[in-house]
Amino acid sequence: MTQQISNPHDKLFKQLLGEPETAVDFVANNLPAQVVSHLDLKTLQVVQVSFIDTQFVQSEADLLFSVAIDGRPGYVYFLFEHQSSPDGFMMLRLLGYMVRVWRRFQGEHRQLDRLPVIVPMVLFHGPKGRQTPLSFQSLVDIPAESFVPYTPAFQCKLYDLSPFGQDQLAGNAVIRILADLLSAYGSADFQERVRRAFDTLNELLNAPGFGKLLEIVFRYVLQVFDIPKEELGQLVTSTLKRDVREFIMTTYEQLKQEGWQEGRQEGRQEGRQEGASLVLARLVAKKFQMQPDELLPLLGKLSAAQQEELIQTILESSTLQDVTEWLESVCQN
Repeated sequence: MTQQISNPHDKLFKQLLGEPETAVDFVANNLPAQVVSHLDLKTLQVVQVSFIDTQFVQSEADLLFSVAIDGRPGYVYFLFEHQSSPDGFMMLRLLGYMVRVWRRFQGEHRQLDRLPVIVPMVLFHGPKGRQTPLSFQSLVDIPAESFVPYTPAFQCKLYDLSPFGQDQLAGNAVIRILADLLSAYGSADFQERVRRAFDTLNELLNAPGFGKLLEIVFRYVLQVFDIPKEELGQLVTSTLKRDVREFIMTTYEQLKQEGWQEGRQEGRQEGRQEGASLVLARLVAKKFQMQPDELLPLLGKLSAAQQEELIQTILESSTLQDVTEWLESVCQN
């Protein structure tokens, strides 16, 4: 089943935690050490499939990773839940999703007579804290101890990122950005958490894929938080380095003017494309201190994916010629 990424929270979760390197760091730093010691994290790979029921795609997203566990097949399953009100039967749905993983494994490995371990991890994100059971047996009205052997028993590792949650995610800069942005939603101190996320971005300025990460983070902030331009400007000025700051404020202006945000009606596609070209042209002008008028026709030919690649190319290039050559090679293909 192919899952639609239905809102900015899902997108942030999937785009950041869906990178194997980040997932490895998350698992290594946030699961109990006695569990991590059995995982061969060098083998961790994303499995491009979703198990979410259609009625829950507006409030859940998931990621499945395969990983060797003591030389055996195994999985780490991330369920991201962002319901406005906690659902007491989350563990029942989680069990259903895990059964689907096992069924899929069974169909692909008919020669094996045992099922793999699945480590279930739940990230809860919403305006209210999660107070529902984390043990499946807690959902079942067991009349006596004699019925316990006939009742499924499993638990999940929960991370409550709601305003009432006390959980702190440990890990690299990307994980800290993810934690700050998700926990900012619905929090009274959301601007401070956004500021921390921006400040952490500075650590990644020279990292591969920085342009893409920057756009993901800034799009999320624009779509989710109501921060006036002046306050956002002060926030950016006080935290981000100059190159990052100039790109973000240029993008902010263009996004606001063109309405270039996801979720807009399809009839705005042409306007978004033109707006994107102007944003990229302004970024080139800022970076190399010259007007790239001759590049505008090429910029207009780029797909959304190529635009993201170009942002990274601009930020990492030392000369305008590098950018021009990249554009010409892409547009010729």
